[in-house]
Amino acid sequence: MLTLEELAAFLKVSETTAYQLVRGGELPGRKVGREWRFWKDSVVQWLRQAGGEDMTQADGVVQRDSYGGEFKVEGGQESVALWLPLTREEKEVQVEKAQRDGVNVSELVAAYLREWAST
Repeated sequence: MLTLEELAAFLKVSETTAYQLVRGGELPGRKVGREWRFWKDSVVQWLRQAGGEDMTQADGVVQRDSYGGEFKVEGGQESVALWLPLTREEKEVQVEKAQRDGVNVSELVAAYLREWAST
């Protein structure tokens, strides 16, 4: 959640410019009492749409997976945050296994990485 001041800083524009975008209906926001509030994800989506580019396919762009974690594809190689050598599909398998077995996901990922590092 961003305030108008934080939105302006995020967009690297003046508060006046940010306010004009909001009042003009270009930028999604909601007034709460006398203050404006903005979902950061909505602002990012607005930027992507306004730019006319599909940034989700751009090389090296950090994106969110279905679990809310971050991932990126760089040079055809997919990594999840903390930029582990693990694809989203491999991460999903680990998360489902942890839920099924009732164990901590971190332990499974650590075991996966130990195995990966030894090869």
